[in-house]
Amino acid sequence: MKKSILTVLGIVVATLSILASDGQNVLTVVIKNVQGSDGLLEVTLFDSEGNWLKEGQKQKVSIDSGTDVKVEFKNLPKGAYAVAVIHDANANGELDTGSFGIPTEAYGFSNNARGMFGPADFDESQFELNGNKQIEINIK
Repeated sequence: MKKSILTVLGIVVATLSILASDGQNVLTVVIKNVQGSDGLLEVTLFDSEGNWLKEGQKQKVSIDSGTDVKVEFKNLPKGAYAVAVIHDANANGELDTGSFGIPTEAYGFSNNARGMFGPADFDESQFELNGNKQIEINIK
């Protein structure tokens, strides 16, 4: 009888710890190839194709010249995500473009995906988060 109670108690504790850890994942994004220290980096995490480049968890961080920049997103549930990064060099809150809509500020996407004539697709940029994870994005 005592063994049965301990076994059931062990199963309950294990199940609760798995459920509790589901929303405790941390995603660390390392942004590489940052040129200069002007402006801000805008790092946005998206959790679906429907929200892609529209609505996501956004963090704006200052830049230390000559270093990689790390940003953490905490308490994330498991699932598919994608990240977009903009180096907003003039801190005007948007990706500046020149002739024909070609960006004049550096940007990048998770998986270092690049779109042919525009931004990368969610499918090209997405990755699975099943625990703590670190990704690197090279901005250009």
